[in-house]
Amino acid sequence: MGINNLFATNVTGVTGLQRQLDIIANNVANSTTTGYKARQASFQELLNQDVKAGVDPASQPLGLNAGLNVTNQAPDFKQGNLEETGRQTDLALNGPGFFGLRDANGNLYLSRDGAFSFDGDKNLVSAQGLKVELNESLPKAQWPKGTLQIGRDGQVYIKEQNQTTAVGQLVLYQAQNNEDLLSVGNNLYQVAPGRTLQSNLTGANVGAVIQGSLESANVDLAAEMSNLIIAQRSYSMNTQMLKANDELWEAINAFSR
Repeated sequence: MGINNLFATNVTGVTGLQRQLDIIANNVANSTTTGYKARQASFQELLNQDVKAGVDPASQPLGLNAGLNVTNQAPDFKQGNLEETGRQTDLALNGPGFFGLRDANGNLYLSRDGAFSFDGDKNLVSAQGLKVELNESLPKAQWPKGTLQIGRDGQVYIKEQNQTTAVGQLVLYQAQNNEDLLSVGNNLYQVAPGRTLQSNLTGANVGAVIQGSLESANVDLAAEMSNLIIAQRSYSMNTQMLKANDELWEAINAFSR
């Protein structure tokens, strides 16, 4: 491997490891965030080719092992633990589905964070004020006063003394492939353009709704700490090699004068 390729390896290695350290730090910071899904960095070895202007790329040498690149920072959507809270508006999903949330413009967002509450208009809303999507069978103005009950199938009821009234159905979603989901911040996702979603209204297997519970983050702190130590050591080694490379170039330049 030439000096240029060695330098490229160190530079991309440092850059990739810095991104990995950022991902680990974000996972640790969100280890107590309801419904958070840990991100995992995927690395790919680069094939480096320096193409000179006006020269056929096929005639130029290909430098192998010229560095690393972070190709993916996809969330790990495995199920988190369910923690009982006892609050009637706290909901958790045991399964692959997502709660549907709508903003004031009707844009759809997906989330696993079921820490909901009622606003002044009886809308079930997220911490960001997004409305939980509900297929109403009874207009909210006609809802009786009583206790909110939500079945495992997402059916919503209001119980008043000995009478239970069905008022609607939570609309829950599932992507055909979780890789179709784009993180948009605040623990929210949207489906990629051109991709489709399925819902429980059309028979999608979204899992069970658990009322009075919340899903914990699926961050494995022990694994993250182990990954942090490994990444920090690799980062330190790569930065030391960059420094050595600089010193080597200084020696070569001094010799050629």
